[in-house]
Amino acid sequence: MASFTGYQTSAVWIFVIVTMMILPGLATLAPAPSNFKFLEECKSRLHDGCGREIVVTIIKEWSITDDCCTELVLMGQSCHIALVNKALSGPLAKLNKTIALAKSAEIWTKCSKK
Repeated sequence: MASFTGYQTSAVWIFVIVTMMILPGLATLAPAPSNFKFLEECKSRLHDGCGREIVVTIIKEWSITDDCCTELVLMGQSCHIALVNKALSGPLAKLNKTIALAKSAEIWTKCSKK
């Protein structure tokens, strides 16, 4: 029966430790179910037309109706921020995130003052 020498045991431990350090970095994390549920809940509070108006305003110029501003404010600021961040990581990924987030904050401020 063969037995491991001190060198072989150390090599096995080093391999195990290095593997444990590298593998988590290679894993793709799925969105947390609670975050997905939160985003879906937020999305359900905003009509598609209002969502489009917000996106157009982020991309181009102010074009949000008073009704959509009201919907946005009723949806809540945390929902607005979450949906904008989700859009910036997906369909709006090509936009300058700093400018888009600044416009998003401007939209919230203007709508919340109405």
